[in-house]
Amino acid sequence: MLFQIAQLAAQASAPHAYCQAIIDLLATRMPGKNGFVALADEDGPRLLWAQDRRVSAPPESLRHGLTDLLLKRGRSMFLHQVEISSMLSRGQIRLIGALPDSWMGVVLKHEDKVIGALVVQSYEKERYCAADLNLLDQLAPYIAQGLTQQLRQRPCLGQGPERSDRILSVLYRITELSQSNAPLLELYGGFHQLIGELLMADNFYVALLDDSGKQLHFPYSCDDHSPVPEARPLGRGATEYLLKLNAPVLLNYQQMLTLADEGEIELLGRTSQCWLGAPLSHDGVALGALVLQDYNNPIAYGEEELKLIGYLAHHIAGVIRWRRAAERLTNNQQALEQAVLHRTQALEHEINERRRIESQLRHDALHDELTTLPNRSMIMQRLHQVLSIKARDPNFHYALLFLDLNRFKVINDSLGHLTGDRLLAQVAHRLSGCVRGSDTVARLGGDEFAILLEHLSCDNDALQSAERIQAVLAKPFYIDGEEIYSGTSIGIAFGLSQYQSPVELLRDADVAMYRAKQAHRAAPVVFDNSMREAAQHRMKLENELQRALELNQFEVHYQPVWNLASEQLVGFEALVRWRHPERGLLLPGEFIELMEETHQILPLDRWVLNQACQQFAQWQRKYPRLARVGVSVNLSSEWFNRADSLDVVMQSLKQSGLSARSLLIEITERSLLHQPDQAASVLRQLRRLGIKLMMDDFGTGYSSLSYLHRLPLDVVKVDRSFISRLHEDQRAEAVISAILNLASALGMKVNAEGIDNPKQVAMLKQMGCQYGQGYQLGRPLPAERVSDFLAGKSHTR
Repeated sequence: MLFQIAQLAAQASAPHAYCQAIIDLLATRMPGKNGFVALADEDGPRLLWAQDRRVSAPPESLRHGLTDLLLKRGRSMFLHQVEISSMLSRGQIRLIGALPDSWMGVVLKHEDKVIGALVVQSYEKERYCAADLNLLDQLAPYIAQGLTQQLRQRPCLGQGPERSDRILSVLYRITELSQSNAPLLELYGGFHQLIGELLMADNFYVALLDDSGKQLHFPYSCDDHSPVPEARPLGRGATEYLLKLNAPVLLNYQQMLTLADEGEIELLGRTSQCWLGAPLSHDGVALGALVLQDYNNPIAYGEEELKLIGYLAHHIAGVIRWRRAAERLTNNQQALEQAVLHRTQALEHEINERRRIESQLRHDALHDELTTLPNRSMIMQRLHQVLSIKARDPNFHYALLFLDLNRFKVINDSLGHLTGDRLLAQVAHRLSGCVRGSDTVARLGGDEFAILLEHLSCDNDALQSAERIQAVLAKPFYIDGEEIYSGTSIGIAFGLSQYQSPVELLRDADVAMYRAKQAHRAAPVVFDNSMREAAQHRMKLENELQRALELNQFEVHYQPVWNLASEQLVGFEALVRWRHPERGLLLPGEFIELMEETHQILPLDRWVLNQACQQFAQWQRKYPRLARVGVSVNLSSEWFNRADSLDVVMQSLKQSGLSARSLLIEITERSLLHQPDQAASVLRQLRRLGIKLMMDDFGTGYSSLSYLHRLPLDVVKVDRSFISRLHEDQRAEAVISAILNLASALGMKVNAEGIDNPKQVAMLKQMGCQYGQGYQLGRPLPAERVSDFLAGKSHTR
């Protein structure tokens, strides 16, 4: 690293380039690419260079910040967010920029003199450690030596004959440059380079008036901190102030503020510490201006530089006036030639227009109207071509990427289809920027895209391209002031010789994409034959589930729920089972998730609700003691997105004759995620009917507590994952105890599921848990055995 630092000091084009390279080098050994270099000054640290992903513009001052404290203490420091927050609250420092997760700074000294400080910081929960600080301390003297070397290399006018010779040399080369064949726009860069030999010209721009003298445009700008200014009508900017005076101007930061307060100028963009400009004036007429700026050093320029920039601007103005006149003459000549050609072009226009229309029709047939990308027809043609090439040349490598946007349906439903269309257009633009000219990006329809990568040197090229695309699409999109996150799932099918048609290739890439979406992680998935078998199995299972719904192959089993203290029966939970004609009785874990994805869960839930209500109403009529016993039914999240969910429940109660107070609806936190307000409204209406409500799997979600006090819940069911560890893990006992205390405070009961041994029963009783269910207390029973159980003819264990 010491060798690399020495190389950077010798090779960097400017101090800011040296600082950038040092931060990049440090990032290879420690967290974060955020940092800055400040120079020591009597009035506080002076920012020389900064790179910070959280802060768009560097701060004007570092006084009273951590860097100021670092230089005052004169020793290295590294702090974490908690320590920085503590110092802020005590008033020891002020916050400059964003609050980092971890901060580390070292003092830069050269020849026993403090010249500044180097600071790195991290926002990604990655902390610096003592080893990082030790490394930075060892490197600091060499970094300081390189920085001193870079600062000394900055242009200095000098004195005596040497000064005159340098100025004359630059003027000679300005004249020589003006006589080249390069366009005027290219000359500005040459002027910048030559001026940079005499003055500090890191931030430089040329402003010119148009022919009317009322519009100012900026044909050349090189600035580390500001974008290229846009053309504007003459106003009250600092450049216009210079043109009005028609004389060289030198302003510091305070003088610019004073002029702004007096209404002489309007501050545009970031205000520099030192501003030096001269008019490009010829024969007393201003053509424009040359401007140099320094954002850090208020004394970067003085009277000598003021005189020099005026002298240089006068010579450059003559060059510009002469070249503009020559260009106008050339343009007039070209205009005459155009007039001669006009009649010929008119004759060709009709033919060309007809060709254009035909070309447009072909283009429209092969391109997507919304994104202007190739469409499905076009990508199929390209796949035909690569299949033919592969058949002739086995060494030709290509891959097909199948992309599906994440959360697109949620974005469409919540923000509207217009926003969805604009998102698709931005996605298309980003995708086009991620591939080579020989590759093809296509929109297949909806939120699905395909990318054909050709001429790959190895399979890893396709994987790297896919990872790069995922990183690009993971960044936020900005639409109408909204920050929108989407991301994508990507499947990859490599162009193997086994493929005979585009449909096969597209099918396999689609299968791999679906596997990537199921994995819920941002990583592309490469197709293999096992995925096709899995997809075929899934399709078969979907068809079997549809037939199961049509042929009533499902049945409801009932698991008893007990009062743990009194050991009395308080209810049953209705649990669905699938009586598969070949595989026998299947538990919900083998089919419920798929039914939720395919929306088959709605008819199943409705059937289970009807069955449970009808059967329990019959048992209550036969066994009057069941009047105080209820039945609980699980409803999926799909129900809370439907307008008729309340009507369905009321209809089941009405048809069965079951009292509302005998029904308990179980919901999971996932049911509340997408439309929490609508779900809460439906639950309150159910509660007003007398139906009891239970939150299932409590403790496994991210925000269960936030829902608990907002919803009219009667019972909270503790997830079996806590119960199973109850007598082995003290943390599980602590969680259950906390849930019991919270439920008691909110007037709710607690039901523990998954009780599998007597120890768990004893501990839950001792902790005050009201209800429980599980294999230790009773296994789920088919409906035909529940009557025997209620009559005392059988038990559930």
